[in-house]
Amino acid sequence: MTEFFLVAVGDVDDGGPGVTMRDADYSNTHQNHYYFLYENARDETPWKYTLLHPGETVFISVCPTFSGRIVRGRLDENLDGTAKHNLGTWIEVAWEAQDNTTASNSSTRSWGDVSLLEGCDGGAVMLATDGSGVVTGFSRNILREAPEGALARKANGSLVLGKTVGSEANEEAMRWELKVLDPLREAFIVEDVKPVIVTENGRWDLTFYAGIY
Repeated sequence: MTEFFLVAVGDVDDGGPGVTMRDADYSNTHQNHYYFLYENARDETPWKYTLLHPGETVFISVCPTFSGRIVRGRLDENLDGTAKHNLGTWIEVAWEAQDNTTASNSSTRSWGDVSLLEGCDGGAVMLATDGSGVVTGFSRNILREAPEGALARKANGSLVLGKTVGSEANEEAMRWELKVLDPLREAFIVEDVKPVIVTENGRWDLTFYAGIY
């Protein structure tokens, strides 16, 4: 039987690698805002998940070599044991242990980006917390004015922007995203332009804006 780790009030911040997650979605106060962490190549089972309310913040710890994504979702879908729920915004994160990492110094370097390759269900911003001020992502609600042809349905029927890669790529979604966002700075929209940023201390500050769950 698969076990899921719910981090309802966050993990203890011991100074190690992880993400501070902040909910700034004040548009959907009628439903729960769940966020799921998936390890790469494990699309059927989230590694951790957390419930946030608008204005709340939690810290989620990760192992020093974690590589995967953070996405919006719903309990009845993301915990159903299938890999059918990839449509939406992906916050991609990966950690790599530094040469000087020891048990007493667990700081790691981490890379991240906000990817719309698999669709877009809302905005998110990720900020490096190493003092560099490096940031990527967007807060604008680009779903609100999107053309009808750019939309696709999640398993629950909710409309979001379609994916931009693969056999089911939505060309209109790609054109719309390239029109309203900067692919060099705000989001990963086309495969040959990837605005990856780095935080040297292995810690991110993530803010999620208005979205579809």
